[in-house]
Amino acid sequence: MNTFTVAAVTFLICMTLLSTSEGRPPLRCQCVGSYLGKPISIDKVDSIKTFAAGPHCKNVEIIAIVKHKNNKSTTTCLNPSDAWVKSLMEEWNKKSNSIIGSMNKKTT
Repeated sequence: MNTFTVAAVTFLICMTLLSTSEGRPPLRCQCVGSYLGKPISIDKVDSIKTFAAGPHCKNVEIIAIVKHKNNKSTTTCLNPSDAWVKSLMEEWNKKSNSIIGSMNKKTT
C-alpha cells in the first residue's frame, strides 16, 4: 500500500472511533469529595437525582438543584451518609409521591 492509502485508512478509523464516543455520559464520579455541609430546606430544592454505584463510580451520588433568592440555581452534591440528607430524601420522596398521587386522582 502506498503512504496516502495508509494515512486515509488511519484517518477514517480515528474518525469512526471519535464519532462512536460522542453523546455518551462521562464514565466518572460527578461528586468528587465536595459535599454541601449545611442542611437545606426542602423549599429550596428544585430537583434531586440519585445515582447508584456502578462501573462509572463506586459511590452512591445524590445531586440536588438548589434555588437561590436571585432566581438562579446551582447543582450541589449531597453526602448520602449525612442524617440531614437522609431526612431530606424522605421528605422529597413523600412530596413527589403526593404530587403523583394527586395527578392520578385528577386523571381518573
